[in-house]
Amino acid sequence: MRRLVHGLNAGLALLLIGGSLWAFPRLPVRIPRHFGLGGTADAYWDATLLHWMLVPAIALVVVGIVYGAAWWTGHAPGSVNVPNQQQYDALAPAEKRVILRDVQVFLYGTATAMLVLFSVIQASTYHMATTGADTLPTAGWVVSVGMPVGLLAAALGLAWWLPRRVRGLADDP
Repeated sequence: MRRLVHGLNAGLALLLIGGSLWAFPRLPVRIPRHFGLGGTADAYWDATLLHWMLVPAIALVVVGIVYGAAWWTGHAPGSVNVPNQQQYDALAPAEKRVILRDVQVFLYGTATAMLVLFSVIQASTYHMATTGADTLPTAGWVVSVGMPVGLLAAALGLAWWLPRRVRGLADDP
């Protein structure tokens, strides 16, 4: 399962970078660089390669940080802070690995969500720049607002679920 997620994330990253490089020569002289809450472009800048590739670069940094956190989680189980910390600390190493894998799965999924979000932002910016539209396409706006809300809900769900998972492992003989 992890290989599938890693492959998906690598594919999304390559698609974001490759698609951005493919789209660059087709851009007009000015492109939107900032959008208000309603999805209306409120600032523009010159369509330089540096400006255009900022979104993919930021995406790679964010995904790198998330993957780094997942790696750290797997390699330093004593430094992980989870709900029911005392119960977690009392777990056997194999049981801790179960919890840590759950956290890693969440982190890898977060990386996937971030890559989708940044790809949609880049595609929406391209759409606006090349069509002359002044607002994000509906799908772009929905994903731009909905993805962070969905990730917050997933994080809250993980925070609700982890104590129960730790308790269940602690109670098993």
